[in-house]
Amino acid sequence: SLRPSLRANSPILITPGSAFGWAEMLPLRRYQRNMEVNFFGTVRLTQAFLPMIRASQGRVVNIGSIGARMPSSFGSAYLSTKSAMVSYSECVRQEVFRFGVRVITVEPGFFETELLANGSNNGSTDSGNDAEVLSAYPSYAEKMEKTAEPIRNLEKLNGGKEGLRHVTNCVIDACRSPVPLTRYTVGWDAKLIRHVLVFAPAWLIDRVQTAQG
Repeated sequence: SLRPSLRANSPILITPGSAFGWAEMLPLRRYQRNMEVNFFGTVRLTQAFLPMIRASQGRVVNIGSIGARMPSSFGSAYLSTKSAMVSYSECVRQEVFRFGVRVITVEPGFFETELLANGSNNGSTDSGNDAEVLSAYPSYAEKMEKTAEPIRNLEKLNGGKEGLRHVTNCVIDACRSPVPLTRYTVGWDAKLIRHVLVFAPAWLIDRVQTAQG
């Protein structure tokens, strides 16, 4: 069992599991692997440390994704885990508020990390090769390139490698501020999604995603 041996306010980082790919082509084990890290890893650590956090009236700060608020095609194996984690965080937040504990979610947009490369490689390795399914969708390589290009542009828009400081600054503020936000939305793309695009009609989103390949 995991013994909570760190101080209640010590940060713990979990490297997320990721994979791009068509939902019909990715095997169940890839979904399970991502969920094991991104969702169940969060649950395990939260449960292990909550007694200490309750006693100290500390905080739980989780790194979500703005994609949990607005999922997109080719991202089901990753974004579904972030949606689950965000929902879990909000449930826990309501439960432990009575103890003076705050549960905070940081929701970044696209920043320059290894997520794109790792997700691309994992998806390429794990996607199936059923001929009938392959003929129904654009090729993995074609869709991956069309997915990666706007992601790279958004990473640049958010400051490239240097832009990561905006995410870490939000985590620091969530830990230290006397009045932290419940959600920190980080990145120009994330702000646009949260404040504008989430209100777009589903039929429009579906057509845009289909037109992109």
